[in-house]
Amino acid sequence: MSTKKPDTTDTDGAMEPSPEGVEALMLEQEGLHHRQDVDSIIRVREARARFMPENWFSDPAWDILLRLYQAYLDGLERTVGDLGSFASTSPATTNRWLEVFAARGWIHRRRCERDQRRVFITLSENGAEQMRECLEQMRKSR
Repeated sequence: MSTKKPDTTDTDGAMEPSPEGVEALMLEQEGLHHRQDVDSIIRVREARARFMPENWFSDPAWDILLRLYQAYLDGLERTVGDLGSFASTSPATTNRWLEVFAARGWIHRRRCERDQRRVFITLSENGAEQMRECLEQMRKSR
């Protein structure tokens, strides 16, 4: 059986959230801001692609990481094919970048139980923390 620390009541009889509840709310709001930031960056990159050739901005690593962080914030997994499609890269290029991320401990891979050819990718806690810190720095520098 789990126990939950009860909320406290102030002198007016109103409920005050517990410190754990406040922390959870703060983390939830931070995640929402990051989700909005990631969506905004993706929209700008997609808009840019309508006006300029793709090879002018050849940074598939960032596109892959943005999509992985977006999926992490939404509690989703992505396939290698999804990530390659989002980044407009070949499967070989996508896999090369995933190897780089794996070597740094930024991602987890999981084979599909029904189709062993499919591999699901998620950010590790380390990868998510690095992306969170990066986005925090970007937010502060605006």
